[in-house]
Amino acid sequence: MNANPFRSAYRTGVTVLMELYARNRILCLVAVANLSLAVVFTALMALDGRTVLGRNVWTKPWKFATSIAVFTGTMGWILPSLSLSIRVERLATTVIGGAMTIEIVLISTQAARGVASHFNDTTLLNTVVYAVMGITITISSLVVAYVLWRVVRNPPDLAPAYLWGVAIGMFVFVIASFEGWLMVSEGGHGVGVANDARGLPLLNWSVTGGDLRVAHFVGLHALQVVPLAGYVLSGWETLAPRESVIAVSSIGILYGGITLVTFIQAVLGHSLISSLIIPWLPPSFGAGIVLVGVICGTVLLAATWQRAERTDETSPPKTGF
Repeated sequence: MNANPFRSAYRTGVTVLMELYARNRILCLVAVANLSLAVVFTALMALDGRTVLGRNVWTKPWKFATSIAVFTGTMGWILPSLSLSIRVERLATTVIGGAMTIEIVLISTQAARGVASHFNDTTLLNTVVYAVMGITITISSLVVAYVLWRVVRNPPDLAPAYLWGVAIGMFVFVIASFEGWLMVSEGGHGVGVANDARGLPLLNWSVTGGDLRVAHFVGLHALQVVPLAGYVLSGWETLAPRESVIAVSSIGILYGGITLVTFIQAVLGHSLISSLIIPWLPPSFGAGIVLVGVICGTVLLAATWQRAERTDETSPPKTGF
């Protein structure tokens, strides 16, 4: 009898949630609260027809609630594994949880008022709200940078590939976080286009000009992608620890390179759509991405082959019946 895939997915989700709660209760609750808010905002998008800059007022709260849930869930999962002191872990948990709560409350409040939450200095209240949001995000990013510094200074007892994945993921995340200040200094995310220019569905990334949010988004999610790659590689039996570290480092370089390319394309005023078609992309960038991809594949294949050879040499001859 085949297992019900929905029931299996539900059980897996509950198991992961219980583990996250056991690891970090506060960040787990913040993540669950934001996931719940994302559901509410989805309903509000269907019920409330008001728009800000040509988009539904609840689109931005939905995006931020989803992003905050992923971020706090990730940090809640990772922090207990880093062998931090109780004081440092508690500080990181409190600051990140508090900052993200303030962030989503302010964004939701501005949406309820029917006004823009970002780049809005039309009134004193809107200016203060925007400033507070910037401060909370900055403090949260600085805490992640501080945690990264502690990890580099006193590496925890983790599988080497996973440890490198966490460190690289945090590094790219911090760099991408502070890219937000470039958007602040420029007074918006559009390059060569207005902030309310036509964009992709839901994400709203500009399709007619450069959009700094693309690199910001890609870089922030290095915090999930690279550590996960390190975790998977650390459990790959055909790879030695050194080989898995090389592999996850290559993946991290590739991911960072993609983030950099999306940033450069935005600064040059090109949209993501044009970059997908790649008519404008300088050969050096395209060649760089391909080269790093080839290196990653070569490292994995070579390491797997070498490991298999060593296994064959050390294993006793198989006997048949």
